[in-house]
Amino acid sequence: MPASYIDEAKKQFKTDLVFKAEDVPLRCDPPAAELEVTLHGLMQMNGYIIKSLEEIAGRGANAVTYRAGKKFGHEVAKYFEKKDDVEDALRELSYILHGQYSFEPWKPEGKDNYIVEDESGTFIYLVFHDCIVRQNLRRIGEEQGGPFCQTLCGYVVGAVEEITGKKARLEIIHTGPNACLKKLILK
Repeated sequence: MPASYIDEAKKQFKTDLVFKAEDVPLRCDPPAAELEVTLHGLMQMNGYIIKSLEEIAGRGANAVTYRAGKKFGHEVAKYFEKKDDVEDALRELSYILHGQYSFEPWKPEGKDNYIVEDESGTFIYLVFHDCIVRQNLRRIGEEQGGPFCQTLCGYVVGAVEEITGKKARLEIIHTGPNACLKKLILK
């Protein structure tokens, strides 16, 4: 971004470019309903781009899309309030992303807390309900768990790392038609 744009944004929002959800205008011009066809076309094109990447790069496509998602997650989360508490950071992230992705922590049976600490490390399970990636994969007839899902994994990891300052990794445990279970591993 040009320096003048950044300076203008700082003056307008009286901040160091840390935006709060309430700073983002609710009104969209043109109305979002008018953009639905365009959005679906863009989703389909994006799906075919990633499918083509997988055909050309093979298993390397997962690494490319994960990295792209992670960079995007870091970039978006620069505007979030920094938090040490992972559960609080995840709540805010889910709230802000609502409509694109909605997820919630899941507590395994017999555990007292969402964050689990054992011999393998520290982790938290996340159940993803509404997911723009899953909808896109359905639209183009592709299976879940591949490069497109890795984009989401990278995105969540990048955002969590940016918000909390902790290193993370996200593993897909289960994919399904209505929800996916992922394991966020904290380092």
